[in-house]
Amino acid sequence: MSSIGHIIKSERIDQSMKQTTLAKGICSTSYLSKIENSLTVPSEEVVNLLLKKLDIEIDQVSSEKENKVITSLSELYKIGVLKRDKNFIRGALQKYTDEKLHFLQLNNYYSYQLYLFRLLLILDEKKENLQSIYKAIVQIKDEIDEKTKFILNLNLGIYSYLEGNYQAALSRLELSLGHLNKGSIEEWELADFYNVLSLTYSKCNEFFNAINYASKSLLYYKDNLLFERAIDNYIVIGIAYKKMRQFQEAEKNYYLAAKLAKDYKLINYEEVIYQNLGSLYAIQGCPEKAIEFYKLSLKIKEEDCNAEGYLLTTLSIIKEYSKQSDHQQVLQWCQKGLIKIAQEKSSTKNYFAYFYHLEIYSHYLNQTEELEMVLTEAISYFENEQDGRHVQKYSILLADYLFKHHKFKAASIYYQKANQVLFKQKFINNWEDL
Repeated sequence: MSSIGHIIKSERIDQSMKQTTLAKGICSTSYLSKIENSLTVPSEEVVNLLLKKLDIEIDQVSSEKENKVITSLSELYKIGVLKRDKNFIRGALQKYTDEKLHFLQLNNYYSYQLYLFRLLLILDEKKENLQSIYKAIVQIKDEIDEKTKFILNLNLGIYSYLEGNYQAALSRLELSLGHLNKGSIEEWELADFYNVLSLTYSKCNEFFNAINYASKSLLYYKDNLLFERAIDNYIVIGIAYKKMRQFQEAEKNYYLAAKLAKDYKLINYEEVIYQNLGSLYAIQGCPEKAIEFYKLSLKIKEEDCNAEGYLLTTLSIIKEYSKQSDHQQVLQWCQKGLIKIAQEKSSTKNYFAYFYHLEIYSHYLNQTEELEMVLTEAISYFENEQDGRHVQKYSILLADYLFKHHKFKAASIYYQKANQVLFKQKFINNWEDL
């Protein structure tokens, strides 16, 4: 089956053109709709008129050439997924993205869109840059084979995960689970899928499933000497055990990850592992040890010019000093964080979240009159960012502050806001389900 209808539809949407506009003078709108949804085979004359109006040309290439391009892209897809080398992926993708490729074979068209979408997700492309491919992918119908269904749901699951919609991600990934025994899924694809699934289960607070699938993924990565991916799984397992409050198991997995990172000089992973070890000791009420590991992480991040990582760890250190009511240290570290943000003003990255965190801690410790205003602005910002965790955290802080100042009506609004986030986190709608 030809993909010409999908190409026309994709191009029309990219150009923000309505069906009535494209169809005018060529065919009826209903007929164009049938073409776009592969419900009819249009004449060559109609196709050429539609393509001319869209101002695109499609080369009539052989099936053999199409297959070669897809084979080449699938090899890049495998390397990209296993290695996650963004510089390599970006360079290798250039030959595919510099010119707009059109595949007339429907299966090649689907494969191209799916492979390209996953690689762009690894590159952490902006949402707007993914929209045209995303729209093409969600239009893929049920006539595809089992393996394509598997990759389709995996990709859409990852997309939802990166959007922070973990339940939607899990629903998609569990659909992929249903295709494992029906399609020719390779071992490396299974390992990658299990890794993604474990991350999603962890975010959905299903920690036994997270450990189970991360352990399955880990076996393949260790056997095939893919140590960076193995470290990813050790960290996922460690986080799951930490959230289950099985601290010894969490520590064991973090140290296994640390050994691999040290043995193979994977410095960027050392900073992540130290951060997680700091968090592990923090939750156990060992602030000195937590701060020790946070500072180890911070040192690497400074050497690596990792501004975002620096701010994350700085905030972690501030939290520990805050819990000890060490006001002097909190204010010193807040100042360090604010200086770092000022130094990064020319960066394309947005550090507003860290700015609000640091401002809140500064005003809270000083008990300034501006605290209420800063918290209100911060909560609004985190709501826009769909960051429920910090909406809940700062709503509780603001509600307590308002209550102490006898602003009971305003306090009740923020207590309610915090409860709404709690319900969402637990995936419930009613207090009876608590």
